Amino acid sequence: MEKTIMNLRPIDKVLIANRGEIAVRIIRTLDKMGICSVAVFTDEDADALHCKMASERHKLEGYQLAETYLNIEQIIRIAKKCGVNAIHPGYGFLSENPTFAKAVQDAGLVFIGPSEEAIRVMGNKKEAREIASKLHIPLAEGATGKPETLIKAAQKIGYPLMVKAAAGGGGKGMRIVHSAEHLPEVLEATQREAKRYFGNADIYIEKFLTEPRHIEVQLLADQHGSIVSLFERECSLQRRHQKIIEESPAPGISDKMRTNLMETAKKLASHIQYESAGTVEFLVDGDDYYFLEMNTRIQVEHPVTEMVTGLDIVKEQIHIATGRALPYKQEDIKINGHAIEARVYAEDPANNFLPAPGSIYLHQEPSGNGLRIDSSIGESGTISSKFDPMISKVVFHSASRETARKRIIQHLKNYLIIGVKTNISYLIKLLSHDLFISGSMHTNLVDAINETQSFPDKKPEYVKQLLAIAYMFVNPATNQKNTGTWQQIGHWRLMPGINVLIDGNAFNQNYTYHTATEMIIPGENKDIVFRLTGSSGNQMKIEANGTRHVLHFLMVNGEVFFQHEGISSTVRPVSYLGSDTLSAINENPVLEGETFVRAPMSGTVVKVMVKPGDNVNKGDTLLILESMKMENKISATARAFVKDVSIREGDSVSDNSPLIHLSSNAL
Repeated sequence: MEKTIMNLRPIDKVLIANRGEIAVRIIRTLDKMGICSVAVFTDEDADALHCKMASERHKLEGYQLAETYLNIEQIIRIAKKCGVNAIHPGYGFLSENPTFAKAVQDAGLVFIGPSEEAIRVMGNKKEAREIASKLHIPLAEGATGKPETLIKAAQKIGYPLMVKAAAGGGGKGMRIVHSAEHLPEVLEATQREAKRYFGNADIYIEKFLTEPRHIEVQLLADQHGSIVSLFERECSLQRRHQKIIEESPAPGISDKMRTNLMETAKKLASHIQYESAGTVEFLVDGDDYYFLEMNTRIQVEHPVTEMVTGLDIVKEQIHIATGRALPYKQEDIKINGHAIEARVYAEDPANNFLPAPGSIYLHQEPSGNGLRIDSSIGESGTISSKFDPMISKVVFHSASRETARKRIIQHLKNYLIIGVKTNISYLIKLLSHDLFISGSMHTNLVDAINETQSFPDKKPEYVKQLLAIAYMFVNPATNQKNTGTWQQIGHWRLMPGINVLIDGNAFNQNYTYHTATEMIIPGENKDIVFRLTGSSGNQMKIEANGTRHVLHFLMVNGEVFFQHEGISSTVRPVSYLGSDTLSAINENPVLEGETFVRAPMSGTVVKVMVKPGDNVNKGDTLLILESMKMENKISATARAFVKDVSIREGDSVSDNSPLIHLSSNAL
């Protein structure tokens, strides 16, 4: 013990080489430990929450990621300049870059993470598979090599299969292929993505298991050879290979399987002499399990483990980095209750979950015992198209899974985010579905749920009516007292109409004005009487024929942002729209004459698939647009001829900007 104390490396000032919610989360632990924190930021992050919370802040010069958050030399230079003695990489960016870990150590600083060698061997998925094979750890059938080698190997492995980036992680650089004809295209796209995100174009293929569970084991390992497991997390609820809901412990897992996974994870970590926090991921198929990968960093979903074990994983990382031995053994760590985490993203469920960057005008988190929210936003903020679209993680811990499930749903309904579209309503539906309630987990569960219930639901007529009337209650014009008899009689007799755009779609509704707090919409069988029963701050309560609704709202430049039951909507009068906006909204999707294909979101053009003079059919891919670390195919909506292409690969484009000019007539 005396030797351990003698070897301790003191840490009193830490630079966080990251941004967003993980930077905020690390700073909170540093504050509790009395350690000074240093934030780095770009122009987009100048007013970000992690900058406001840190003891110091330093600007990263440059615009592209390679010049800022991925610029090892600049980060080390800032660290030396401000006198830190340690760097925490968070997750993403440089967190699993062995060159960065070595550069930190070569600069005489403490890297709060594992060794360069551990990051390197586990960061390359092909090499990690080879090590697991030598240790007789089960693996799903796969192959490595050049694209032509993989195409031949795929014939033996069979379809469906997964194409993966060797240096990938975080759900990036992964694609499913169902037939041989699509494999070459997918190999090319995965290589392109791997090179752009990870700086390594190496890829490999792996047999795709149709309904496995994705279970991961959290480890802590010190510099003295001690390794403990903080049990497992269930991460099977995924969309586009991105985890969206996680929980701990995994529901319905047997004690035998839990023990096997924990011991296998510790065996792998011990073999590579791992230290710090790390996670070993597995696919579980019935009574069988297969090694998937090891993440040599803190995971996004680590809060559920912290909630059920009572340990602060960031704090443990820091203690391990100083040389301190783990103060507990495996038998000292217990599972206490159940925790569920839901990731809140800025994306539009009604538009195929496209990223929805923009300004958040109002951000109000719910509160309560057992609730934890790790967020990147204060009372307001901006979601940039250059970064991941995650806004926050909502976590709830309770004695039972069912209680945690019910309470997190309620908190999600009370979570107010106004200004951008979010997936909150989608999360609520997933958490409320019978398949989730039963705990019948597998990685295709989201697809199975989507088959039984459409996501998202189309807005029912009564919800549109509620939003339209709520808009009238918010509009200052409706709050003026009509003292004239003719005005009151006129409203009753003339039955005015509400002409608004709800989420950009025209909505017209006749209504009867009674008072400033009561309006009536005629119905076939029964009129609907809407009464404003209360309004305080950004919240209003409306009663509609006995049913009570709570809506949150904010008016910005004539447009009202609403949130109701976790669903975000915008309402604006037609009169507020310019001719360009109206033209874009009313544009006929069936091509007649000429039209412009416009950007559905801000982003970067990755690849242009057409040129002037080309003939395209409905569904053909015109270009690939990257936004928030996602590639999005922009397709033709009708048969047409390409008249002009106004963008090039590498161009940054803004939302609704013209990209390609199409014509119904050949050039």
